[in-house]
Amino acid sequence: MHSAGVGMQEWAAAERILVVDHQPRLLDSLRLMAAGHELPLDAVETEGEARSHLASGAYGVLVVDLLHPEQAGQRLLQQIRADGLDIHVVVATSDSSQEAAVRALRGGARDFLRKPYAPEELLLTLRNALEHRRLSRENQRFQSRLRRSQQLYRFIVERSPDVIYVLDQQGNFTFVNAAVERMLGYPPEALLGRHYSVIVSPDDVSLARHGMDDRRTGDRATRNLEVRLLKSGDARPENRAVTVEVSAMGIYGQSGEEREGEFLGTYGVVRDITERKHAEALIRYQAHHDLLTGLPNRALFKDRLRAGLARNQRSEERLAVLFLDLDRFKLVNDSMGHSFGDRLLECVARRLRECLREGDTLARLGGDEFTILLPAIQRDSDPISVADKCIAAMREPFYLDQQEIYLGVSIGIAQSPEHGETVEALIKHADVAMYHAKEDDRRHVAVFESFMSQRVDQHVSIESGLRQAIAQNQLNVLYQPQIDVASGRITAMEALIRWRHPTLGTISPLDFIPVAEQTGSIIPISQWLLRTACQDMLRWPGGSESGTRLAVNLSPVQLEHADFVKDTLRILHEVGFPPHRLEFEITEHLLMRDLESVVTILRKLSAHGITFAVDDFGTGYSSLSYLQRLPIHTLKIDQSFVRSLQEGREEGHLVGAIVSMGRSLGLKIVAEGVETQAQLDMLRRLKCNEMQGYLFSRPQAALDLSGEAVERWRSAVHG
Repeated sequence: MHSAGVGMQEWAAAERILVVDHQPRLLDSLRLMAAGHELPLDAVETEGEARSHLASGAYGVLVVDLLHPEQAGQRLLQQIRADGLDIHVVVATSDSSQEAAVRALRGGARDFLRKPYAPEELLLTLRNALEHRRLSRENQRFQSRLRRSQQLYRFIVERSPDVIYVLDQQGNFTFVNAAVERMLGYPPEALLGRHYSVIVSPDDVSLARHGMDDRRTGDRATRNLEVRLLKSGDARPENRAVTVEVSAMGIYGQSGEEREGEFLGTYGVVRDITERKHAEALIRYQAHHDLLTGLPNRALFKDRLRAGLARNQRSEERLAVLFLDLDRFKLVNDSMGHSFGDRLLECVARRLRECLREGDTLARLGGDEFTILLPAIQRDSDPISVADKCIAAMREPFYLDQQEIYLGVSIGIAQSPEHGETVEALIKHADVAMYHAKEDDRRHVAVFESFMSQRVDQHVSIESGLRQAIAQNQLNVLYQPQIDVASGRITAMEALIRWRHPTLGTISPLDFIPVAEQTGSIIPISQWLLRTACQDMLRWPGGSESGTRLAVNLSPVQLEHADFVKDTLRILHEVGFPPHRLEFEITEHLLMRDLESVVTILRKLSAHGITFAVDDFGTGYSSLSYLQRLPIHTLKIDQSFVRSLQEGREEGHLVGAIVSMGRSLGLKIVAEGVETQAQLDMLRRLKCNEMQGYLFSRPQAALDLSGEAVERWRSAVHG
């Protein structure tokens, strides 16, 4: 039988057998038999013991002798029947009469055995009883799951906020759930038998025809088709439209059915996205405007400035940027409170707007800083005239909460092309000029001049030199390994760019990268770095090892570049470098610039296998929310925390917390700046097994990435 192969553990996990008999020798033999055949059997002599065992609820089979002294067996059967217990009763008795068997079955017994019985007969009866119990329980569970599934299906369909519908072959409704009444006002029965087009906006019928009655299935089926449906009861269509997303797929006869393969109709889901469309419009507005004043924010100001520069290059017109900082505002804000300060800023914004022409842009950068874009100026004096007008307007007192408030404003001016031809350069130079304007107690306005910034000359030299750096082969790439200290294996190589300027000598990335980002030259430089590093990794013997990644730092400016994803994938394809071996390192500060945009871009790259590491983790915002939303694979603990470990500073205690948090999120943890054996040992104790630092290797050129170097790194780990 099927049950013969069931062992003791499986029986024990289900139910046990209880034997009640007044013959001790028989009970002993039953216990031996049960042990030999792995049956979950307990044997007792008295009625009291039997009742105690049954009270535990662990027994599904009871073997009882109806000739037990003082009719104990009869009372046990009566108790089981009275309590409604679900127990399989087997009566074993020496009474061989037909009446004994009839009494036993009428008393609730399922099986009847005459004593003396053969062990095989008893064994077969008990196993059959247990198997019957098991099958009965399985059937009950199946029926229960089926009922729950049906109830859940009905609940989901009827309570769904989305409209769920079924059309026949002609596009007529054969089913629609109650959500259609909540969404459009039609009772479900009013739509049955009618064509779906009766609820579609006339302008969208042609579009809906390609989606709502779709015959396709699988990946080709309609998904998120945006159409407008009409509400019931309003004669004006413009007031009836509800914007929805439709997903639909064809229904076909299933294999083995009479109508196998025949198109039967369409199943679809309609989701109301009207509120989402309004929310998206609001989000777009909020993304480009200051919520307090309603003015354009930094992002929109830079977009308009960038567009103005592009127009001016074609027309040879000039523009100007004014950087404004309120005088004495901090004093008012601190003394009167932030709520008062916010309302005062709204008044300032209104007054400054009145000083400008229709085509000019006033933006709030944050705090008490504002910028003005004059997109077309005819004379050098035009920006100064606007600045003087703003200064004069700000000299007038503000009346707020019956108080008279006096503010001032200092304004710096930068013009294109004299003071810069990029967004970043003009804003920066106007900002520099503004600080000089604060020192001018008479006018509070200054036009940018080169002496105003000690670093301007170097900035310009770097800016112009960057244009030639790639063409003249001045850039090179160094590599620093990330080591798995448990195995000594190199898990990744971080590519680090260096610049050997012909006159300025070696320029630190800390000096030229910000300039490259401001001027936009970071885009070709980053593309050159990625292409060169991928080629070096493919040529390097260790680079072909399975799992060895190439780590490349990602600039915020790259994420703002419209073709960043396309250019990255193109370079990888042209070089033949596997995307899953590329890891971009991003900073927490980058994530806080525009998280929604960053999420979108990183997910596009992640879909191709590219991974991401958060560099200098712990020095920025360190938010769990962005770690969960972004496709992050690695956290790199900043070297300042690693130094704190050995020096015993309080920050060192954060390393263990970062490691534990990262491991709980399934992230790799890499410690940066490991320079001593003591740091390595401490990190090992904290279960941080991947490290990078001078203890293993300083950054090296591609030619130095030899097999001997790998062995030296492994020796450093194990030595």
